[in-house]
Amino acid sequence: MDVNQVLSEFEQNLFLPRELISCEKEQERYRFTVKYGIVSDALVLICGCIISQALYEELKRDYQNEACCPICQKLPLSSIGPVKPLRILYDQLQYFKREQAELVEAAPTQNTKSESQQQNLISLFHSVASEVGDSNEFEATEVHSLDNVSNTRTMPIQDSSSTSVPIAITESPPSVQLSQLDEKKEFYFAKCFPMYRKRTQYNTHSRFLRTKSRQFINTAISPDCTKFALITEHKWEVYQISRYRKRDGQNKEKDFAKKLGKYAQNKKDRSGSSECVELLFCGKVSGEYGPSFDELSLPEDLDSLIPLSGKQRKSSQSSIDDHSNTWEHLYCKLSNELLVISGSKGHFRVFDLNNGGVPLYTYASSFPIRCIEIDPKSTIIACGITGSDRASGAEQALILFHQIEKDIITQTSVNSEVARYKFSPPITTTLPYRDPINTLQFSPDSAYISCSTALESRFLVISLRRIHEPRLVMKSLRSIDTSLESEGITDTKMFPGNSNLMCVTSVAFNAPPIVINTKIQTINGMQSVAQPTMLLRLDELGSKIHKCEISPRNDSIAFLDRNGTVYIMYAPTLLDNEKRRIVSVEVAANAYRMREAASLRFSADGHKLFILDRKGIIYIEDFAYGLPQDEEVTKCKQIN
Repeated sequence: MDVNQVLSEFEQNLFLPRELISCEKEQERYRFTVKYGIVSDALVLICGCIISQALYEELKRDYQNEACCPICQKLPLSSIGPVKPLRILYDQLQYFKREQAELVEAAPTQNTKSESQQQNLISLFHSVASEVGDSNEFEATEVHSLDNVSNTRTMPIQDSSSTSVPIAITESPPSVQLSQLDEKKEFYFAKCFPMYRKRTQYNTHSRFLRTKSRQFINTAISPDCTKFALITEHKWEVYQISRYRKRDGQNKEKDFAKKLGKYAQNKKDRSGSSECVELLFCGKVSGEYGPSFDELSLPEDLDSLIPLSGKQRKSSQSSIDDHSNTWEHLYCKLSNELLVISGSKGHFRVFDLNNGGVPLYTYASSFPIRCIEIDPKSTIIACGITGSDRASGAEQALILFHQIEKDIITQTSVNSEVARYKFSPPITTTLPYRDPINTLQFSPDSAYISCSTALESRFLVISLRRIHEPRLVMKSLRSIDTSLESEGITDTKMFPGNSNLMCVTSVAFNAPPIVINTKIQTINGMQSVAQPTMLLRLDELGSKIHKCEISPRNDSIAFLDRNGTVYIMYAPTLLDNEKRRIVSVEVAANAYRMREAASLRFSADGHKLFILDRKGIIYIEDFAYGLPQDEEVTKCKQIN
């Protein structure tokens, strides 16, 4: 993050109501619509809101006792005093901006590079690619997020032109740094991707003496690709992906046999074995957990098993028995530290992956949970529910945001650190549509959440830069498909480090995967909601795509269709049709519903693609294993 972005981040605290746009006369007061901007004269009101002192004096002068707070609409409009820390911060930021501008003007126009080490061809390519990637980054613009307002009521996302939605540019998530990667792997990847890869298959449950394979209702892979989860209606399992652990004796024997020409790896060896996948822990819906199903036990903190639904918990054993088996698993999501399982009757439960899978928290909503998502940083859990309006009784789409606070406690006796998690009461957000929510997906930097609706097939983007004040920043037009096979929009994924690009997949008539420009980084103070435009339409893949996954390199997308076929679209530039290639990589278990579809995840360096299907089989496609002519490297089928 450069100096301009740091200053821009600090300047967000000064983005407050500054000018009056319009006012509306009500019975006993005026309701105001204001414009936000950088404020140098911050003033705090008796209600706790902070606005510009010039705006406050204008409202008091023109509307006197009938004026209310332009933020929370409370009466009367009265001030406590100036906010001196914010005013000092404004002066300091102006000083640093002037200093930065003078440094830029005094800097030489040409940068001299002094590199004493000689570069080979591969390292030279890496340096050039890094410079090209840096030059293509978006320039930081002076747009900012609104300040938080203490509010405990349900806050609807306003779909009107009066709400200004500023966007701030933050540091992008950790992306692929070419200079830090293994040059040998990079060379293999450049030669193979996307046409050649090594296929590896691991079976978590053996089919020996079974007439039918094990079926799971939902799957998930962690962002770091080291763990994956499988759930049934009443059980859950978490596995760790081993890094090709083989005994040294076996490796030496195989190497010696290869030298003599007497060893050839057969198909069974290439497909892998269950020894490369280790069961970390498992559990049941009753709250029992352990390293295996033969060693299950209840947690020490029994309150973590009792649903928290806004009422006071009961710590009696009878209350635990009442809630232990009253719900069934439906969905699961995995971060690097937490496992979240949602189910029937509005329940979801959180498990600690760093502490043996112990249950941490159980929540019960008054309405059924349609979808659930956890951000990569393990700080927010989002639930999509369909509630009802108290006044009219009509259905309403809602999103619950559960904040997670993590405290690291150092135990001096054993010289180790223990993480303690605290779950705040949920923040309820109302969508401007009554159509039920179908999917939820956080952006890689957790700054946005994209969601889609079930019946009218809309997709929306909500800004979470102020979690207590979420903002609708993008919406699409509706598209209705009444056919029985239609599942609507099935997945929405933002590109890592570039929130202007998003991939949308659907299972509907004449709805192939598309890549859109969200335009959320171009929103100004007067425009509240952006309208996306389509950049790319992939008719070759058909209209029955369940999931997609963006590579951290931003040059390829993996797709999964209803039949279980996994495709990879490689496009160095999205708009260049000649360089775009689509290949068929793998065939996993098919899925009749989106909930049963396989999970996809790219590794952090983009070299491997992990696929986990409902039969408990994980496929690893390694594009940096070796050269195309190597024995274990096979070719993909090109589609276009």
